[in-house]
Amino acid sequence: MALTGEERFRFDLNGYLVRPAILTAEEIAEIRDQIYRIRYDNTSLPPAHRQVPSGPSSILIDHPKVIDVLHEIIAEDIRIENSYCAWREKGERHGEFHSGGPRQNDPIFGYRCHEGRIFAGMVRVIFELTEIDEARGGGTWFIPGSHKANFPMHPDHLPLEPDKRSAFARSYSCPAGSAVFFTENSCHAGPIWERDDPRVIVLNAYSHIATHWHRLTIAPEVIAGLPREKQAYFREPWVADFSVEPPRKNTQERYINSDIPPIDTDLKN
Repeated sequence: MALTGEERFRFDLNGYLVRPAILTAEEIAEIRDQIYRIRYDNTSLPPAHRQVPSGPSSILIDHPKVIDVLHEIIAEDIRIENSYCAWREKGERHGEFHSGGPRQNDPIFGYRCHEGRIFAGMVRVIFELTEIDEARGGGTWFIPGSHKANFPMHPDHLPLEPDKRSAFARSYSCPAGSAVFFTENSCHAGPIWERDDPRVIVLNAYSHIATHWHRLTIAPEVIAGLPREKQAYFREPWVADFSVEPPRKNTQERYINSDIPPIDTDLKN
C-alpha cells in the first residue's frame, strides 16, 4: 500500500491530501521557467514544449511519489485525461466552488470505500510550484468531506469572499514542489490569488484506463515528443480486446513494447 495509514485517513476524511516537497529545487526552477515561457514567450520554446506535460514538466506524468498513490486509489492501469498549467498573478482567479454532492454512483467521479480499499474515479493532482500558506490566502480551497456528501452543496457554503466563506472551507500550507491530490467530486475552488508573487501550478487529471471524460486538448506534437513510457499515459480508454485469443489487455507494457502511434489528438475532428 502506497499511502501511510494517516494519509489514507486524511484522504478519506477530507477528499484531498498533500504530499509535501516531492520535487527538488532544480526541478521546480526548470518547470517554472517553462510555464513562464508558455504564458509570456511561447515561441522561445520548441513546439513540442509549448504545453505541459512536456520538456521539464514531463517528470510530473509518472513521478513515483504520485503514481504509487494513484495506483492505490484509482487502479493499477491509469491514464491522463488532461493536463494544464497556470501562472496566476495577483488578482487572478480560477473559479467558483464546484462539484461535491450526490455523485457516489457516477462511474467516473464517484468515491467509494470497500474492504479497506479506496476507489476514486478521477483524481486530480496539483503540483504546487509556489510555496502555499493558508494564512495568506492558500491555494485551492475545499469543502472537506463533500466528496461523500449525499445532498447538493448548500448555497450558504459556496461564497468565496473571505468575509463570506463557509466555516467548513479549508485550504492548506505546503512548500513549493508539493503534490496535492483530490478526488474530482470534492467541492473545490480557486479564489482570487492575493499575493504579489505568482502562483504557479501544473494540474494533471488521472482516471481509470476504462474511462474518458475530457476531450484531450494537448497538441499532437507535444505527446509525440514524449518518451514512449510517458506517451503510454495518454493511450486510448479500454481495458481488453476480446477480438483476439487470448484477450489483449491495454497495459502500459503492451503500449511501450508496440509500434502503436502516439494518441491522435487532432482537435478538428
